[in-house]
Amino acid sequence: MLRVVSLVLLAMALVSADVVLLNDNDGTEGRSLCVRTCSGTTGMGGTSWIDYHSSMGMHTGIDMTECEFVAPPNVVTTLNGKSHHWMAKGGSATYTITETSFRVYVYTKDATSTVQQAKDLKWSITWIAVGYAC
Repeated sequence: MLRVVSLVLLAMALVSADVVLLNDNDGTEGRSLCVRTCSGTTGMGGTSWIDYHSSMGMHTGIDMTECEFVAPPNVVTTLNGKSHHWMAKGGSATYTITETSFRVYVYTKDATSTVQQAKDLKWSITWIAVGYAC
């Protein structure tokens, strides 16, 4: 009996959830019952920064495979760190968004000069994605 009551309460919560996704990055509309929110971080000190354009910038790839999106989601990012990340540009600019991954490029000329400095300063990307799971 407890299991049935739990399932009914869960179904009511899912039906009454106030989550609306107007459209995703492919322009797909509807399917509000299939909306999923997924978030993560590359981890302070654990980000795989790659040099881009001779120390003018760097990029990192984000793997969202575990989110199990069926189309490219809407993604918001932020650049975090211990120091100097406030001088960088582009930490919120996402590129090549697919249902399983995206990339962030950061212009760093005014903030730091090497990938190693960004690693030492524990720069990371925190992200949240909202998309369809069915």
